[in-house]
Amino acid sequence: MMMSQLRKPGAPLPSREDFNGRACLVLGAARSGLAAAERLATWGAQVTVYDRNPERLLNLEGDYATLTGPELPSFEAYRWVIQSPGVPVPTHSSVVPEVDLAALALRAPSIGVTGTNGKSTTTVLIGAMLKGSGMPVEVGGNLGTPLCVLGDRSADWVVVELSSFQLEHARWLHPRVAVLLNLADDHLDRHHTLAAYGAAKERLAELLEPEGILVFNLDDAWAAGVAARLERRGALGFSTRNRPARGAYLEGDELVLAPAGNALLRIPLENVGPSLRAHPGNVLASMLAADAAGASHEAIREVVESFQGLPHRAQVVDVKAGVTYVDDSKATNPHAAIASLASAKGPIVWLAGGANKGLDFKELAIAAERARVAIVYGQCAPELAAALQGHTEVVRTQTLEQAVHEAARRAHPGDVVLLSPACASFDQFTNFEARGDHFAAVVRALPC
Repeated sequence: MMMSQLRKPGAPLPSREDFNGRACLVLGAARSGLAAAERLATWGAQVTVYDRNPERLLNLEGDYATLTGPELPSFEAYRWVIQSPGVPVPTHSSVVPEVDLAALALRAPSIGVTGTNGKSTTTVLIGAMLKGSGMPVEVGGNLGTPLCVLGDRSADWVVVELSSFQLEHARWLHPRVAVLLNLADDHLDRHHTLAAYGAAKERLAELLEPEGILVFNLDDAWAAGVAARLERRGALGFSTRNRPARGAYLEGDELVLAPAGNALLRIPLENVGPSLRAHPGNVLASMLAADAAGASHEAIREVVESFQGLPHRAQVVDVKAGVTYVDDSKATNPHAAIASLASAKGPIVWLAGGANKGLDFKELAIAAERARVAIVYGQCAPELAAALQGHTEVVRTQTLEQAVHEAARRAHPGDVVLLSPACASFDQFTNFEARGDHFAAVVRALPC
Protein backbone atom coordinates (compact mmCIF):
# COMPACT_ATOMS: atom_id res chain seq x y z
CA MET A 1 0.00 0.00 0.00
CA MET A 2 1.72 3.15 -1.18
CA MET A 3 1.40 6.65 0.20
CA SER A 4 -1.01 7.80 -2.53
CA GLN A 5 -3.66 5.34 -1.32
CA LEU A 6 -3.88 6.96 2.12
CA ARG A 7 -4.35 10.47 3.42
CA LYS A 8 -1.02 12.20 3.54
CA PRO A 9 0.47 13.61 6.75
CA GLY A 10 -0.74 17.12 7.43
CA ALA A 11 -4.41 16.41 6.71
CA PRO A 12 -6.69 17.92 9.40
CA LEU A 13 -7.19 15.63 12.37
CA PRO A 14 -10.60 15.07 13.92
CA SER A 15 -11.14 16.21 17.48
CA ARG A 16 -12.55 14.21 20.37
CA GLU A 17 -15.84 16.03 19.84
CA ASP A 18 -16.11 14.42 16.39
CA PHE A 19 -16.73 11.10 18.17
CA ASN A 20 -19.32 12.36 20.65
CA GLY A 21 -22.71 10.79 19.91
CA ARG A 22 -21.37 9.07 16.79
CA ALA A 23 -21.86 5.37 16.05
CA CYS A 24 -18.46 3.68 16.21
CA LEU A 25 -17.58 0.06 15.48
CA VAL A 26 -14.58 -1.57 17.17
CA LEU A 27 -13.21 -4.60 15.33
CA GLY A 28 -11.73 -7.09 17.80
CA ALA A 29 -12.24 -7.57 21.53
CA ALA A 30 -8.66 -8.34 22.56
CA ARG A 31 -6.43 -5.84 24.42
CA SER A 32 -6.20 -3.15 21.77
CA GLY A 33 -9.88 -3.34 20.85
CA LEU A 34 -11.03 -3.09 24.45
CA ALA A 35 -8.71 -0.13 25.03
CA ALA A 36 -10.17 1.58 21.95
CA ALA A 37 -13.73 0.91 23.11
CA GLU A 38 -12.98 2.44 26.51
CA ARG A 39 -11.39 5.47 24.88
CA LEU A 40 -14.41 5.99 22.61
CA ALA A 41 -16.81 5.64 25.53
CA THR A 42 -15.03 8.42 27.43
CA TRP A 43 -15.56 10.64 24.39
CA GLY A 44 -19.30 9.94 24.33
CA ALA A 45 -19.38 7.64 21.30
CA GLN A 46 -22.04 4.97 20.76
CA VAL A 47 -19.82 1.89 20.72
CA THR A 48 -20.41 -1.50 19.11
CA VAL A 49 -17.75 -4.20 19.56
CA TYR A 50 -17.35 -6.99 17.01
CA ASP A 51 -15.34 -10.19 17.42
CA ARG A 52 -15.42 -13.48 15.52
CA ASN A 53 -15.11 -15.27 18.86
CA PRO A 54 -18.40 -14.80 20.78
CA GLU A 55 -16.77 -15.84 24.07
CA ARG A 56 -14.69 -12.67 24.04
CA LEU A 57 -17.88 -10.60 24.07
CA LEU A 58 -19.49 -12.27 27.09
CA ASN A 59 -17.86 -10.28 29.87
CA LEU A 60 -17.20 -6.88 28.36
CA GLU A 61 -16.93 -4.15 30.98
CA GLY A 62 -18.83 -1.28 29.40
CA ASP A 63 -22.16 -0.33 27.93
CA TYR A 64 -21.45 -1.62 24.43
CA ALA A 65 -23.55 -3.26 21.77
CA THR A 66 -21.94 -6.43 20.42
CA LEU A 67 -21.76 -8.27 17.10
CA THR A 68 -20.24 -11.61 16.20
CA GLY A 69 -20.02 -13.90 13.21
CA PRO A 70 -17.48 -15.22 10.70
CA GLU A 71 -17.71 -12.17 8.41
CA LEU A 72 -17.00 -8.52 9.19
CA PRO A 73 -20.18 -6.45 9.59
CA SER A 74 -21.00 -3.70 7.11
CA PHE A 75 -19.27 -0.41 7.87
CA GLU A 76 -22.02 1.75 6.40
CA ALA A 77 -23.93 2.31 9.65
CA TYR A 78 -20.84 3.66 11.47
CA ARG A 79 -19.06 7.00 11.29
CA TRP A 80 -15.81 5.47 12.51
CA VAL A 81 -14.53 1.88 12.38
CA ILE A 82 -11.68 1.20 14.79
CA GLN A 83 -9.35 -1.59 13.69
CA SER A 84 -7.53 -3.81 16.16
CA PRO A 85 -4.16 -4.99 14.80
CA GLY A 86 -5.23 -8.63 14.56
CA VAL A 87 -8.23 -7.91 12.32
CA PRO A 88 -7.40 -7.42 8.62
CA VAL A 89 -9.67 -4.93 6.84
CA PRO A 90 -9.73 -3.35 3.38
CA THR A 91 -8.76 0.30 2.91
CA HIS A 92 -11.81 2.41 3.76
CA SER A 93 -12.18 6.08 4.60
CA SER A 94 -13.87 5.37 7.94
CA VAL A 95 -11.27 2.81 9.14
CA VAL A 96 -9.08 4.08 11.98
CA PRO A 97 -6.33 1.89 13.48
CA GLU A 98 -6.28 1.79 17.29
CA VAL A 99 -2.94 3.66 17.26
CA ASP A 100 -4.48 6.51 15.27
CA LEU A 101 -7.34 6.81 17.73
CA ALA A 102 -4.75 6.92 20.51
CA ALA A 103 -2.82 9.63 18.68
CA LEU A 104 -5.73 12.03 19.18
CA ALA A 105 -5.29 11.70 22.94
CA LEU A 106 -1.48 11.74 23.18
CA ARG A 107 -0.12 14.57 25.32
CA ALA A 108 3.54 13.80 24.66
CA PRO A 109 5.71 13.37 21.57
CA SER A 110 6.24 9.79 20.47
CA ILE A 111 9.11 7.58 19.36
CA GLY A 112 7.96 4.81 17.03
CA VAL A 113 9.91 1.61 16.46
CA THR A 114 9.23 -0.91 13.71
CA GLY A 115 10.96 -3.72 11.85
CA THR A 116 10.64 -7.47 11.49
CA ASN A 117 12.91 -8.40 14.38
CA GLY A 118 14.22 -6.57 17.43
CA LYS A 119 11.31 -4.15 17.92
CA SER A 120 10.52 -5.04 21.52
CA THR A 121 14.09 -4.99 22.76
CA THR A 122 14.82 -1.67 21.04
CA THR A 123 11.61 -0.11 22.36
CA VAL A 124 12.34 -1.18 25.95
CA LEU A 125 15.96 0.00 25.71
CA ILE A 126 14.92 3.46 24.52
CA GLY A 127 12.35 3.74 27.29
CA ALA A 128 14.86 2.66 29.93
CA MET A 129 17.47 5.14 28.68
CA LEU A 130 15.00 8.02 28.88
CA LYS A 131 13.73 6.94 32.30
CA GLY A 132 17.33 6.63 33.48
CA SER A 133 17.79 10.24 32.42
CA GLY A 134 15.04 11.33 34.80
CA MET A 135 12.28 11.73 32.24
CA PRO A 136 8.68 10.56 32.76
CA VAL A 137 8.20 7.99 29.97
CA GLU A 138 5.45 5.61 28.86
CA VAL A 139 6.22 2.47 26.83
CA GLY A 140 3.68 0.36 24.96
CA GLY A 141 1.93 -0.22 21.65
CA ASN A 142 2.47 -3.67 20.14
CA LEU A 143 4.52 -4.37 23.26
CA GLY A 144 2.44 -4.61 26.43
CA THR A 145 0.09 -1.69 27.07
CA PRO A 146 -2.10 -0.59 24.12
CA LEU A 147 -1.41 2.97 23.02
CA CYS A 148 -5.04 3.96 23.70
CA VAL A 149 -4.44 3.31 27.40
CA LEU A 150 -1.44 5.64 27.45
CA GLY A 151 -3.14 8.56 25.73
CA ASP A 152 -3.97 10.88 28.61
CA ARG A 153 -0.98 10.06 30.80
CA SER A 154 1.47 12.83 31.51
CA ALA A 155 4.93 12.06 30.14
CA ASP A 156 7.85 13.64 28.35
CA TRP A 157 7.89 10.85 25.77
CA VAL A 158 5.82 7.87 24.67
CA VAL A 159 7.89 5.06 23.16
CA VAL A 160 5.79 2.82 20.91
CA GLU A 161 6.50 -0.53 19.30
CA LEU A 162 4.54 -0.64 16.04
CA SER A 163 3.74 -3.65 13.88
CA SER A 164 2.84 -3.70 10.21
CA PHE A 165 -0.73 -4.50 11.25
CA GLN A 166 -0.90 -1.28 13.27
CA LEU A 167 0.74 0.86 10.60
CA GLU A 168 -0.86 -0.29 7.34
CA HIS A 169 -3.83 2.14 7.60
CA ALA A 170 -2.21 4.73 9.90
CA ARG A 171 -2.57 8.42 9.06
CA TRP A 172 -2.99 10.36 12.33
CA LEU A 173 -0.03 9.14 14.37
CA HIS A 174 2.91 11.48 13.74
CA PRO A 175 6.02 10.43 15.69
CA ARG A 176 8.84 12.80 16.43
CA VAL A 177 11.39 10.00 16.10
CA ALA A 178 10.94 6.95 13.86
CA VAL A 179 13.20 3.87 14.06
CA LEU A 180 13.41 1.44 11.11
CA LEU A 181 15.26 -1.75 12.08
CA ASN A 182 14.99 -4.33 9.29
CA LEU A 183 12.69 -6.18 6.92
CA ALA A 184 12.52 -9.93 6.30
CA ASP A 185 9.79 -12.33 5.21
CA ASP A 186 7.05 -12.41 7.84
CA HIS A 187 3.25 -12.16 8.02
CA LEU A 188 2.92 -12.96 4.32
CA ASP A 189 -0.29 -14.82 5.12
CA ARG A 190 -1.77 -11.34 5.65
CA HIS A 191 0.30 -9.00 3.46
CA HIS A 192 0.86 -11.57 0.68
CA THR A 193 4.07 -9.98 -0.63
CA LEU A 194 7.24 -8.67 0.95
CA ALA A 195 6.70 -5.37 -0.87
CA ALA A 196 3.27 -4.88 0.72
CA TYR A 197 4.64 -5.84 4.13
CA GLY A 198 7.48 -3.33 3.74
CA ALA A 199 5.10 -0.60 2.54
CA ALA A 200 3.01 -1.03 5.68
CA LYS A 201 6.06 -0.57 7.89
CA GLU A 202 7.28 2.35 5.79
CA ARG A 203 4.22 4.29 6.94
CA LEU A 204 6.08 5.05 10.18
CA ALA A 205 8.72 7.04 8.32
CA GLU A 206 6.17 8.70 6.03
CA LEU A 207 4.20 9.92 9.04
CA LEU A 208 7.13 11.57 10.83
CA GLU A 209 6.62 15.11 12.06
CA PRO A 210 8.05 17.64 9.54
CA GLU A 211 11.16 18.21 11.67
CA GLY A 212 11.21 14.66 13.01
CA ILE A 213 14.25 12.38 13.11
CA LEU A 214 14.51 9.14 11.16
CA VAL A 215 16.81 6.48 12.64
CA PHE A 216 17.46 3.73 10.10
CA ASN A 217 19.54 0.61 9.55
CA LEU A 218 22.20 1.25 6.92
CA ASP A 219 22.86 -2.50 6.71
CA ASP A 220 19.29 -3.32 5.71
CA ALA A 221 18.32 -2.73 2.08
CA TRP A 222 14.71 -1.89 2.90
CA ALA A 223 15.46 0.58 5.71
CA ALA A 224 18.25 2.27 3.75
CA GLY A 225 15.98 2.46 0.71
CA VAL A 226 13.20 4.16 2.68
CA ALA A 227 15.68 6.72 4.02
CA ALA A 228 17.00 7.41 0.53
CA ARG A 229 13.51 7.87 -0.91
CA LEU A 230 12.28 10.19 1.81
CA GLU A 231 15.50 12.25 2.03
CA ARG A 232 14.84 13.28 5.61
CA ARG A 233 17.15 16.07 6.72
CA GLY A 234 17.35 14.64 10.23
CA ALA A 235 18.10 11.05 9.17
CA LEU A 236 20.62 9.14 11.31
CA GLY A 237 22.02 5.80 10.18
CA PHE A 238 23.37 2.94 12.25
CA SER A 239 25.59 0.12 11.04
CA THR A 240 27.59 -2.83 12.32
CA ARG A 241 29.64 -2.90 9.08
CA ASN A 242 30.45 0.68 8.14
CA ARG A 243 30.87 4.11 9.68
CA PRO A 244 28.05 6.51 8.75
CA ALA A 245 28.70 10.22 8.45
CA ARG A 246 26.08 10.83 11.14
CA GLY A 247 24.78 8.08 13.38
CA ALA A 248 26.09 5.11 15.38
CA TYR A 249 28.27 2.18 14.48
CA LEU A 250 30.31 -0.79 15.60
CA GLU A 251 34.04 -0.04 15.46
CA GLY A 252 36.13 -3.03 16.36
CA ASP A 253 34.78 -4.16 19.71
CA GLU A 254 33.10 -0.86 20.61
CA LEU A 255 29.63 0.58 20.14
CA VAL A 256 30.05 4.20 19.07
CA LEU A 257 27.49 7.01 19.26
CA ALA A 258 28.30 9.81 16.79
CA PRO A 259 25.10 11.61 15.70
CA ALA A 260 27.02 14.62 14.37
CA GLY A 261 30.06 12.68 13.14
CA ASN A 262 32.23 13.00 16.26
CA ALA A 263 32.20 10.12 18.75
CA LEU A 264 30.28 11.19 21.86
CA LEU A 265 30.10 7.79 23.58
CA ARG A 266 31.96 4.51 23.29
CA ILE A 267 30.82 1.29 24.99
CA PRO A 268 33.04 -1.82 24.85
CA LEU A 269 31.13 -4.90 23.73
CA GLU A 270 32.71 -6.88 26.55
CA ASN A 271 30.69 -4.74 28.98
CA VAL A 272 27.41 -5.59 27.25
CA GLY A 273 25.23 -8.52 28.34
CA PRO A 274 25.04 -11.56 26.02
CA SER A 275 21.44 -10.90 24.93
CA LEU A 276 22.43 -7.50 23.50
CA ARG A 277 25.91 -8.46 22.35
CA ALA A 278 24.35 -10.91 19.89
CA HIS A 279 22.29 -8.12 18.27
CA PRO A 280 24.40 -4.92 18.35
CA GLY A 281 22.26 -3.23 15.71
CA ASN A 282 19.34 -3.00 18.14
CA VAL A 283 21.64 -1.36 20.69
CA LEU A 284 22.95 1.19 18.18
CA ALA A 285 19.40 2.06 17.12
CA SER A 286 18.30 2.59 20.72
CA MET A 287 21.37 4.71 21.51
CA LEU A 288 20.63 7.00 18.55
CA ALA A 289 16.92 7.35 19.27
CA ALA A 290 17.40 7.95 22.99
CA ASP A 291 20.13 10.53 22.33
CA ALA A 292 17.86 12.31 19.85
CA ALA A 293 15.19 12.49 22.57
CA GLY A 294 17.58 14.00 25.08
CA ALA A 295 18.78 11.00 27.11
CA SER A 296 22.03 11.45 29.00
CA HIS A 297 25.06 9.51 27.87
CA GLU A 298 25.49 8.18 31.39
CA ALA A 299 22.00 6.69 31.31
CA ILE A 300 22.55 5.21 27.85
CA ARG A 301 25.75 3.52 29.00
CA GLU A 302 24.21 2.21 32.22
CA VAL A 303 21.22 0.68 30.44
CA VAL A 304 23.32 -0.96 27.73
CA GLU A 305 25.69 -2.47 30.28
CA SER A 306 23.00 -3.68 32.71
CA PHE A 307 20.19 -4.89 30.44
CA GLN A 308 19.43 -8.58 30.95
CA GLY A 309 17.12 -9.13 27.99
CA LEU A 310 13.38 -9.64 27.56
CA PRO A 311 11.58 -12.93 28.26
CA HIS A 312 11.61 -15.53 25.48
CA ARG A 313 14.48 -13.88 23.63
CA ALA A 314 17.51 -16.21 23.83
CA GLN A 315 17.07 -16.66 27.57
CA VAL A 316 18.71 -19.52 29.43
CA VAL A 317 15.92 -21.49 31.13
CA ASP A 318 17.98 -24.12 32.95
CA VAL A 319 21.03 -26.33 32.80
CA LYS A 320 20.31 -30.05 33.16
CA ALA A 321 22.98 -32.76 33.06
CA GLY A 322 25.44 -30.29 31.55
CA VAL A 323 22.98 -29.29 28.79
CA THR A 324 21.91 -25.63 28.49
CA TYR A 325 18.26 -25.05 27.53
CA VAL A 326 17.57 -21.72 25.77
CA ASP A 327 14.14 -20.19 25.17
CA ASP A 328 14.01 -18.08 22.00
CA SER A 329 10.28 -18.53 21.44
CA LYS A 330 10.04 -14.97 20.07
CA ALA A 331 11.91 -16.15 16.94
CA THR A 332 8.68 -16.51 14.97
CA ASN A 333 10.18 -16.26 11.47
CA PRO A 334 13.19 -17.75 9.63
CA HIS A 335 15.20 -14.51 9.78
CA ALA A 336 15.05 -14.50 13.59
CA ALA A 337 15.85 -18.21 13.85
CA ILE A 338 18.88 -17.82 11.58
CA ALA A 339 20.23 -15.07 13.84
CA SER A 340 19.58 -17.21 16.90
CA LEU A 341 21.41 -20.19 15.45
CA ALA A 342 24.35 -17.99 14.47
CA SER A 343 24.74 -16.55 17.96
CA ALA A 344 24.30 -19.75 20.00
CA LYS A 345 27.47 -21.06 21.65
CA GLY A 346 28.35 -24.75 21.51
CA PRO A 347 26.83 -27.75 19.67
CA ILE A 348 23.12 -27.11 19.03
CA VAL A 349 20.09 -29.34 19.32
CA TRP A 350 17.53 -27.16 17.59
CA LEU A 351 13.76 -27.20 18.21
CA ALA A 352 11.68 -25.62 15.43
CA GLY A 353 8.02 -25.71 14.45
CA GLY A 354 4.57 -24.23 14.82
CA ALA A 355 2.28 -22.54 12.30
CA ASN A 356 3.45 -21.08 9.01
CA LYS A 357 2.70 -17.44 8.17
CA GLY A 358 3.07 -17.91 4.43
CA LEU A 359 6.88 -18.01 4.66
CA ASP A 360 9.49 -19.97 2.73
CA PHE A 361 11.76 -22.15 4.86
CA LYS A 362 14.46 -22.65 2.21
CA GLU A 363 16.66 -19.91 3.68
CA LEU A 364 16.89 -21.92 6.91
CA ALA A 365 18.78 -24.74 5.21
CA ILE A 366 22.32 -23.33 5.42
CA ALA A 367 21.78 -22.01 8.95
CA ALA A 368 20.58 -25.47 9.99
CA GLU A 369 24.09 -26.78 9.43
CA ARG A 370 24.99 -25.07 12.71
CA ALA A 371 22.77 -27.63 14.47
CA ARG A 372 23.84 -31.18 15.22
CA VAL A 373 20.20 -32.20 14.94
CA ALA A 374 16.93 -30.38 14.22
CA ILE A 375 13.81 -31.61 16.00
CA VAL A 376 10.73 -30.29 14.23
CA TYR A 377 7.20 -30.37 15.59
CA GLY A 378 3.69 -29.09 15.03
CA GLN A 379 1.79 -28.02 11.95
CA CYS A 380 4.90 -27.03 9.98
CA ALA A 381 6.93 -30.16 10.75
CA PRO A 382 6.59 -31.67 7.23
CA GLU A 383 7.59 -28.41 5.51
CA LEU A 384 10.51 -27.83 7.85
CA ALA A 385 11.74 -31.41 7.52
CA ALA A 386 11.68 -31.14 3.72
CA ALA A 387 13.60 -27.81 3.79
CA LEU A 388 16.27 -29.00 6.25
CA GLN A 389 16.83 -32.52 4.94
CA GLY A 390 20.42 -33.01 3.80
CA HIS A 391 21.73 -30.08 5.86
CA THR A 392 21.42 -31.64 9.29
CA GLU A 393 19.83 -34.64 10.92
CA VAL A 394 16.06 -34.09 11.17
CA VAL A 395 13.69 -35.72 13.67
CA ARG A 396 9.91 -35.18 13.55
CA THR A 397 7.62 -35.05 16.58
CA GLN A 398 4.02 -33.95 17.10
CA THR A 399 4.20 -31.55 20.04
CA LEU A 400 6.71 -29.20 21.63
CA GLU A 401 6.72 -31.34 24.78
CA GLN A 402 7.68 -34.40 22.74
CA ALA A 403 10.38 -32.35 21.04
CA VAL A 404 11.88 -31.32 24.40
CA HIS A 405 12.01 -34.92 25.62
CA GLU A 406 13.57 -36.03 22.33
CA ALA A 407 16.15 -33.26 22.65
CA ALA A 408 16.98 -34.32 26.21
CA ARG A 409 17.61 -37.88 25.01
CA ARG A 410 19.91 -36.74 22.21
CA ALA A 411 21.81 -33.91 23.92
CA HIS A 412 25.30 -34.37 25.35
CA PRO A 413 26.99 -32.37 28.13
CA GLY A 414 28.09 -29.04 26.63
CA ASP A 415 25.23 -28.97 24.10
CA VAL A 416 22.67 -26.18 23.79
CA VAL A 417 19.04 -27.16 23.32
CA LEU A 418 17.69 -24.13 21.47
CA LEU A 419 13.99 -23.41 21.04
CA SER A 420 14.00 -21.05 18.07
CA PRO A 421 10.82 -22.03 16.21
CA ALA A 422 10.99 -19.95 12.98
CA CYS A 423 7.17 -20.19 13.04
CA ALA A 424 4.15 -18.70 14.74
CA SER A 425 2.79 -20.42 17.85
CA PHE A 426 -0.90 -20.55 16.96
CA ASP A 427 -1.14 -24.24 16.08
CA GLN A 428 -0.59 -25.27 19.71
CA PHE A 429 -0.40 -22.06 21.81
CA THR A 430 -2.17 -18.73 22.13
CA ASN A 431 1.05 -16.74 21.63
CA PHE A 432 4.84 -17.01 21.71
CA GLU A 433 4.87 -16.23 25.44
CA ALA A 434 2.69 -19.25 26.22
CA ARG A 435 4.93 -21.39 24.02
CA GLY A 436 8.05 -20.22 25.82
CA ASP A 437 6.46 -20.73 29.22
CA HIS A 438 5.47 -24.28 28.27
CA PHE A 439 9.00 -25.00 27.04
CA ALA A 440 10.43 -23.75 30.33
CA ALA A 441 7.99 -25.82 32.38
CA VAL A 442 8.79 -29.02 30.47
CA VAL A 443 12.54 -28.37 30.76
CA ARG A 444 12.36 -27.74 34.50
CA ALA A 445 10.46 -31.00 34.97
CA LEU A 446 13.24 -33.00 33.30
CA PRO A 447 15.39 -35.12 35.62
CA CYS A 448 18.75 -33.59 36.50
